[in-house]
Amino acid sequence: MKNLKTFLSITFLAALLFGSCQNEEDVLIEGNENTNTKQSEPAEYIERSTANDGSEDDILDDISCASVILPVVAEVNGQELTIVNEASLTLIAEIFAEFTNDEDEVRFQFPIEMRLSDYSVVTIQNEQELEALEEACEAADESRDDAISCLEFDYPITVFTFDANAQQTGSVVLTSDQEAYAFINDLGDDQYFSLQYPISLSGSSDGSITINSDAELIAELQSCESEDDLEEEARDEAEDLREDLEEAITGARFELESGVQAGAEFSQQFANYTFEFTNDKRVVVRNSLTNLVTDVEAFFNTTSETEVFLELNFTSDSEFSVLNGTFEVVSQSSSTIELQSTTDTTFKLVFSKL
Repeated sequence: MKNLKTFLSITFLAALLFGSCQNEEDVLIEGNENTNTKQSEPAEYIERSTANDGSEDDILDDISCASVILPVVAEVNGQELTIVNEASLTLIAEIFAEFTNDEDEVRFQFPIEMRLSDYSVVTIQNEQELEALEEACEAADESRDDAISCLEFDYPITVFTFDANAQQTGSVVLTSDQEAYAFINDLGDDQYFSLQYPISLSGSSDGSITINSDAELIAELQSCESEDDLEEEARDEAEDLREDLEEAITGARFELESGVQAGAEFSQQFANYTFEFTNDKRVVVRNSLTNLVTDVEAFFNTTSETEVFLELNFTSDSEFSVLNGTFEVVSQSSSTIELQSTTDTTFKLVFSKL
């Protein structure tokens, strides 16, 4: 634990120092606006864009600045899983989705190894060390900007190096994010670099983007980051609404107040039924006149992206199958849920809580 504490202290201090130096004036060599120091703005954006992105496995470790090195064995809500690759992370999501009102948790079989944002690897021996890493990560995130993952450098990239006398000292061909990150971090205070343009970035909705200067590089990454931040904010808000939706419907009974498709109202055929959403993602259909449960098998699921979605799945051979589909939650309150089909905008449902 002592070694981990020392490492985390150094990591946090480095993050603070990195954040504090971003306002220093860029140093140019003989007017070359594309020649930079380690403390320059282009260097900052290159470093942030090539750092190891630890957020992709957050469902596993909930630590955005580090990623778990697979395979690992963990208990997910009490079920033992061997996580062998990133595709296995979907198994965790499926287990988390089984019930609506339980506490989701992952417990590792220690020791495990984790790769930090600077690509260094630390061994975590127990839950206390994992919590210490999470706290250090959160503290560091508050003192510096996050990694940029919305655009990727297309390799190889050639970089020229210079000394303080503006003499070219060599060139380096970078072939990966890890090499690019290490190059920036290994620069000395009296060393300078310049990217050989044009280079290209990929990952945006516009496909590959050609970059011809440092100014263009910074502009593209800033724009991408801004859009990414807005989308992340929308996803977080949608996830909060999804959780509110699950809390509101679980254990409650609803009636179908309205059902419309292609302008035709059809809710009257379900006027004598109620719909109860259970903790295990089932929909119990009752006859409201007799209070008896029907033999209809039905399930529901909630998901979120930048919007909230409710999926209904009734047995195909029942009259209730007309309610099947994936619906966007147009509005939700403590008493009413308004839905619109994601495939047919004329198909709308309104459920009212009893």
